[in-house]
Parts: sequence; C-alpha cells; structure tokens
Amino acid sequence: MQQDLDAARAIQRSLLPHNLPSIPGYSLAFRSATCYEVGGDYLDIVEQPDGSLLIAVADVAGKGMASAIVSVSFRSAFRAMAASGPPLDELATRMNQYHWAEGEEARRRYVTAIFLRLHPEAGEIEVVNAGHNPGFLVQPGAPPRQFDAGGTPLGLLPGMRYLSEQCGFTPGARLLFYTDGLTEVFKGDEEFGPERLLHEFLSCPAYKADGILDALWAAIEEFAEGGPQADDMTALALCRATSGTEMAE
Repeated sequence: MQQDLDAARAIQRSLLPHNLPSIPGYSLAFRSATCYEVGGDYLDIVEQPDGSLLIAVADVAGKGMASAIVSVSFRSAFRAMAASGPPLDELATRMNQYHWAEGEEARRRYVTAIFLRLHPEAGEIEVVNAGHNPGFLVQPGAPPRQFDAGGTPLGLLPGMRYLSEQCGFTPGARLLFYTDGLTEVFKGDEEFGPERLLHEFLSCPAYKADGILDALWAAIEEFAEGGPQADDMTALALCRATSGTEMAE
C-alpha cells in the first residue's frame, strides 16, 4: 500500500507545471506541499492562444486520496475548457456545471478555485473567485486589494454565474493566491490566519516571486514552532518588475 501511495504522490507531483513560462518583466513562482502522500490542492498555468496566461489555484474539499482523485478529474476538465480560451467568468460557470454533473460524490468534494488571466503586454489582469480564499494584490501607491469570492465553490450549486474583476497590474505590483492550508496553521489555539499572511506578504523584502514564497513559508514554519502540517499548502506569487529593473526568470 505504501508503494502505491508513493507512486500516486509521484504522479500527482508530475501533473504540476514543469516549466514556468518566461514572461519578460514578470516573475512567477509556486509552491505546493501535501499534508499526506497525496492531496486535493490543484494549481495550473496554461498559455493561451491570444498570448495571455491563464492561472488556476484550487482546493478540493477534504484531504487525502479521495480529494486527490477529484483534483485530477478537475485538472482534465480545466485543461480541456481552457484550450478554447473562453472568457474567465464563462470558464468558471462551465467548470461549476461540469463538477455538479459528476454526481453526488463529486458534489461532496466541491472545489474552491480562483482563476487569473494575465495580459502581460497590456499589464492587465482579470480574476474570478469561486468560493476561494481572497487573492492579495499589492501595487505601488495603493492600498492592498483583495479579490473576494464572486460566487459559490464549484459543484455546490447548479446554474451558478460568476463575477469577474479586471484591473491593471502596474510595474512593481505583486499578487498572491493561496489555499487555506497556509492560513489554517495553529500554534496552540492561535491561528496564523489571513490577516497575518497579508502582513507577511506586505513585509516581504523580496520582489521576485520565489523569494516571496520562501519568506512566507519561513514565517509560517516559525509561527508553527515545529508543529505538524494539518492541511495541503499551495501558493502562487506573481510580480511585475519596476521600470528598468530586471527580474530573474
């Protein structure tokens, strides 16, 4: 059984993006760690025909093998629908209906997800939040912005329509998407929480995506004081260079 679980873990890890797209002036990185051998977190990055970049961070309800199976099914549907480049709100609507139609067991394993389309040349982003943790956007000279849920988790209610948000992604901007495993870390009865995560994100000295994730993971591990990981943990960071600044690929 352990050999089978190890093999399942290797397969699930192989389904994460292997080669991150190289986007001049932008820095992109992700990190994912399961609570058990396999888990229900999902992250994907798909280059679109129009030159935009489609990103998904999702979390299947529950942990372990059952959630991992659902996440693989979710990946297949997402990849198939993303290939035609539909509007982001329509993509979320179709994913919701697909998951609902999978039946009662799938509905018990509903999926929270946050989708992003980046238009790198224009410096614009579009976001749809389907019952997921709010994404954080920080831009120079502006207060932090959160992308709150614009609809229910996927597969929870049939016929749900989703709202999209559009905004600029100016030089010096950075964005964080994450699953609730990062915030639901405890030290005794004290939770790390989204407010502390946002504070750490704002305090990160790094302006490269991988450095930001290193700093966040270090802050979480310090807070936990060696306590066990209680949930799957996945995060993605996206940064745009300031004018005249080079970013590592």
